[in-house]
Amino acid sequence: MRQITKEAVNKFLQGENYSKNNTQVWSGYECSPQRITKLFLHGNLIAQRSAYGQTIITNAGWFSNTTKERLNGLLDLFGYDKIYQKKFKWYLMDKPWNGNPVKLLKHNRWEYV
Repeated sequence: MRQITKEAVNKFLQGENYSKNNTQVWSGYECSPQRITKLFLHGNLIAQRSAYGQTIITNAGWFSNTTKERLNGLLDLFGYDKIYQKKFKWYLMDKPWNGNPVKLLKHNRWEYV
């Protein structure tokens, strides 16, 4: 895992702001009293975590190695199986994934939002 990914996912989990090169973490309040934390890559939202710990991930339409690497950094810290690619198709926790937003569930499962 790259150093920038380690730093970004740690700040994401801690709910702290961070910015380095093409990766940003923003944490604060939007239209509700609950704190929210967001992870951006090249300005595209790829992960979001609510104050209750609900996490949503997406590839924001980019099937790039960098997007996969950042998301895998998060999945690794949460203890989930990683995203992998086979015959140009992405898999999330061993199920085909089209990159659309999904909510991470317990026991290495997910569902589309």
